[in-house]
Amino acid sequence: MEKQYFSNDTHIGAVHLNVNFLENSVKFYHEILGMRIFEQSNEYAVLGTKQQPLVYLYQTNEKRIDTAGLFHFALLVPTRASLGNIFYHLIQTEYPLAGASDHDVSEALYLQDPEGNGIEIYHDYPSNTWRYEENGNIMMGTKEMDFQGVIDANQFRPFDGMPSDTIIGHMHLSVTNLEQSIAFYNDLFGMDVMTTYGSQAAFMATAGYHHHLGLNTWQHRTERARINYPGLRKFELNIPNEEDLAYFMKVFKDKGMVEVQDGTSSMIQDPDGIGIRIMRGQ
Repeated sequence: MEKQYFSNDTHIGAVHLNVNFLENSVKFYHEILGMRIFEQSNEYAVLGTKQQPLVYLYQTNEKRIDTAGLFHFALLVPTRASLGNIFYHLIQTEYPLAGASDHDVSEALYLQDPEGNGIEIYHDYPSNTWRYEENGNIMMGTKEMDFQGVIDANQFRPFDGMPSDTIIGHMHLSVTNLEQSIAFYNDLFGMDVMTTYGSQAAFMATAGYHHHLGLNTWQHRTERARINYPGLRKFELNIPNEEDLAYFMKVFKDKGMVEVQDGTSSMIQDPDGIGIRIMRGQ
């Protein structure tokens, strides 16, 4: 993991999810993904690593409907060996995987939590091995992961939980209008388009990372996100430096945007109603 992509420039923080069966979800994130339980009640739970919370869970009794929102959130682990350790554990527990891919910039496992929320767990290849097209777009493909290589990197270590320096490396969202979403995240947060997949997906980042944010219209969503419905409630966006924060505040004010209250905290919403909690100085 290369810290320069997650230190001085805007990047993703924790993810907040609404779930119908809180206890079952806590069990998954604790026992299957090896996260530490920071807090748990009948309505709410917080899990993460020893260093920081990563996932907030909220009990809801609403029924899941198809709206804009989460495609997947991505847990970035520090090394290939870390990914191998988790891969080995998932095999041992026989938890079903949705995929395993080599993306030229990373190796990734894909799965869903018990409520169908998409999760990617990945490690990055060194950035000096990333390749670029002539137009400057980063090259991110999809091919079969080297399963044996990832397993071998674990060197038969028993599962020791989610690595303490795991972070949310990126968010991938299902949106209703790709161009509209690109404009929002570029105008407000200065995220650059790193590459696109035709007219249906874009990958955006700060600081030259391959992507902090994925956007796609593959699922043809037409409904706006709703704060209390199962799935993504909101995600945190860390703005660590004063210059970027001042830029965000100016654009936010100039566009006449307003904050939305969510319990004791506030958030903003993107064009599809997806909640974003701004974390200052993180």
